[in-house]
Amino acid sequence: MRILGIDEAGRGCVIGPLVVAGVWIERDRLQALETLGVRDSKQLTRARRTEIAEAIQKIANVVVLEIPVAQLQENLTRVELHAIAEIIQNSNAHRVYLDLPVGPRAQERFVQRLRPAVQSAFELIAENRADARYPIVSAASIVAKVRRDSAIERLHQEYGDFGWGYPSEPKTRAFLKEFYARHGRFPECARLKWQTLQRLLKPTSTEISLFGQKRP
Repeated sequence: MRILGIDEAGRGCVIGPLVVAGVWIERDRLQALETLGVRDSKQLTRARRTEIAEAIQKIANVVVLEIPVAQLQENLTRVELHAIAEIIQNSNAHRVYLDLPVGPRAQERFVQRLRPAVQSAFELIAENRADARYPIVSAASIVAKVRRDSAIERLHQEYGDFGWGYPSEPKTRAFLKEFYARHGRFPECARLKWQTLQRLLKPTSTEISLFGQKRP
């Protein structure tokens, strides 16, 4: 039996690509994957993720779809669904473990839309936080995160260090605000239609109290 794990990196970011990764292996070789120490990528250091990702590619099949910012201006869930379907289709896996990218209320609809998008039969185990439960998904999580980090590092060479592109990061928020103040627009590496970016243009309560007026 061929099993496939799928996970993504960068879904919640406002800068850079979304990366969706699939790792598949014959079930009788799963133990070899587990001995690498795969786990949720967020529990590993960046150096350890890179090391494990290289080892994964030596014993398993890996596919990575790096979806550029230009394609993320549309419905993100729809974009990710098509990427997941493509990975499943190309793997010919019998059983798929998927870290669901949507919350509980949207899970059933997501699965219902995913199945007809794949022209083959497969067993699906789809859960939130699957990367913490199933080593095959942990492997996909690691591969996706390493590729996403690599993409961000390339952007750092062009724009400077803006962090890792998450809206909660002060460094990312400061970069976007400063870029907008200088150029009157956001950088092309940002997901321009996201409401998160528009909210950055609104002053905080601290700014209002300090300056008495709205600032970009």
